Amino acid sequence: MSADQERRWRRAQQIVEHAWRDLPAYDRHLLQSIGASQWLITTEATGRAVDDLLRSAGYERLSERAVRDLNAAAGVWIAELRLVVISAAHEPLAELDDRTYEAMLARVAWHEWAHALSVVRATREDVAAGERLLDLAPSGIRDFVRRGGYRRSEYTHELVAEIYALLMSRRRRGQPGQPPWLHDEIYNLVRRVSGWSE
Repeated sequence: MSADQERRWRRAQQIVEHAWRDLPAYDRHLLQSIGASQWLITTEATGRAVDDLLRSAGYERLSERAVRDLNAAAGVWIAELRLVVISAAHEPLAELDDRTYEAMLARVAWHEWAHALSVVRATREDVAAGERLLDLAPSGIRDFVRRGGYRRSEYTHELVAEIYALLMSRRRRGQPGQPPWLHDEIYNLVRRVSGWSE
């Protein structure tokens, strides 16, 4: 690891630790109860790191397409390993100033923790309602999820993760509670699935 990579890795580790401490205590408890409280910061591309971790745990190698798809993400929750993996070297983050880098990396961590909670705690009915719920979402989030190439069965989880990350960002800025632009049904889903109580 080069000196620059090590500096970036240490900084990313501090940011994610701070993001973890910023979570409401009950949300941290829920994450611990489902085994999603551990994370790994890597200086590799996300897909390559995930492939290496899965293979070292005895799982089959990911396809090249799966590795490429994961490389496009700054973070991912690996359900099989109960681990959030975040790439400190994710290319779109490389040119950000320190303050923006911190905000984006914290957002990635919050997104992945909420994604883990949604995968474990959302009901079949929640998942089945994903497309309808996405239609109720603000246009920026709706378009982001639709352009992301997710299957319909993933819409609910991505919606919960995106909204949760936004709620955490607002909370950090001293703006707790339900934003006026967020539909009640989506807010109530996020509260039920993630434990959000503000």
